[in-house]
Amino acid sequence: MWALASGGASNMDILHSATIRGAEAIGYQQDLGSIEPGKLADLVVLDKNPLDDIHNTTSVAYVMKNGELFEGNTLDEVYPEKKILPPLWWWNEKP
Repeated sequence: MWALASGGASNMDILHSATIRGAEAIGYQQDLGSIEPGKLADLVVLDKNPLDDIHNTTSVAYVMKNGELFEGNTLDEVYPEKKILPPLWWWNEKP
């Protein structure tokens, strides 16, 4: 997205490219790319408005995947259950 901005695209056009236009490009616009009844709804909730500055796309507060809500910084689950993300195998410092 930032590369599109460096080429002069507007923030709104960039967000369209990342959402509905991307879904159209792969032929899944009937299921993905916008928030509408009947569509899949994995979401990214941002703390800052990307229309003000496209670099605000890194201000991830929450991520929703398959109906589960996670904190953006920790990926701890907050809904429907509160669960701390257990250590993942690649976090181990030992080979």
